Amino acid sequence: MLRRNTKLFALVLCIVMLLSIISLAVYEPFKVELTLFERYMCMGLLPVEANFATWLAIREIQEELSATEEEAELAGLDPLPTGGTRAENWNAVEPKVIVFGDIVKGLIVDVLERLDEQKKLTNQHFTLYEKFVLEKVEEVKE
Repeated sequence: MLRRNTKLFALVLCIVMLLSIISLAVYEPFKVELTLFERYMCMGLLPVEANFATWLAIREIQEELSATEEEAELAGLDPLPTGGTRAENWNAVEPKVIVFGDIVKGLIVDVLERLDEQKKLTNQHFTLYEKFVLEKVEEVKE
């Protein structure tokens, strides 16, 4: 009887592992090409309070979204006393492909949908809404 239960347990374990492998093979992260301005807008949509696991994801994506020193110099970024950032030329920096995990993408989609429901979307949110909520993403070239 014990031997039979062990074989059954091993079979179930193999099936679970196979299903896990298949689900990982099918999963594709959300990749989107963002301009420097859109990257800064995304950072503004991220929450300032979260649990530890969410903060890990937020910190990782903030590093990806932030301008490098070279990009900051190209665009002429200048921090404002009010907390924002001004640029001489946002378009001086080439768009960058950013990979968003499910947690961060969900946070951004939630904020954009909430702004839409409250009729508080602005022109600055337009392309982000298209890319994240409507998922009108052009084929990302790698």
